[in-house]
Amino acid sequence: MRRLAMIAAAVCMVVWTVGAESVAKITSFEGNVSILKKGAADWRDAKPGSALEVGDQVYTREESFAEIRYAIGTVLRMDEKTKVTIEESSEKTIRTKSGLGSVWVNMRKLISSGKQFEVATPTAVAAIRGTVFDFSYTPDSATYVNVFEGKVAVGPSDSLKKQLDQEKKKEQKKETVKKEHIEVPGPEEIPGPYEVSLEQWLTIVAGQKISVRKDGKFAREKMDMAAVQKEKFVKKNLELDKELMKEKVK
Repeated sequence: MRRLAMIAAAVCMVVWTVGAESVAKITSFEGNVSILKKGAADWRDAKPGSALEVGDQVYTREESFAEIRYAIGTVLRMDEKTKVTIEESSEKTIRTKSGLGSVWVNMRKLISSGKQFEVATPTAVAAIRGTVFDFSYTPDSATYVNVFEGKVAVGPSDSLKKQLDQEKKKEQKKETVKKEHIEVPGPEEIPGPYEVSLEQWLTIVAGQKISVRKDGKFAREKMDMAAVQKEKFVKKNLELDKELMKEKVK
């Protein structure tokens, strides 16, 4: 995965306060960070304490970084050139959609609210509680999840479910043709460590990683923790997490 160097700019910090309609707030950022409010036509610069509601988008430009804190206690940090959307906030679930780029999620200080926190890409969804993980979506439409603490449930996104269902129907039609009319070549072998399609939820535990390709095939492997911790975005977040754990839950 790509990791580009970040140049520190002016850092803005705010104290968390929950507004009546706010799902989350931008609590700190570096560089050039923009917000597109739901229904708005233009992006605007983020400000200390910028409130986020369902439908709002946040984008970190090159050499930039942002931290978002949710009302339920979850902390999500964005690497440079990353876009997220606050997609849903219901009685049971808060979901954030992540576009291209990388995010870091820390749920160790999650306030007991009974809600599940999810991060989704076009190919996969990570549903978690009380854990720490790194979540990336790359230009080749692949999703990567590295779990540092706790465990994460990873499953197919809605769009991937539809894609896999369509492919399954096509395969069923081919089998029918094969039996009734002609011979159809069998399925090709899946190269490398990739397993069958991600059709059901899988549990990924600390020290493991999973990658999900755009065709739904996935690989679950052991993470090289020593190597990953040297990556700039990961190293930065591990340091910030140390300070986070010193804070009192409000």
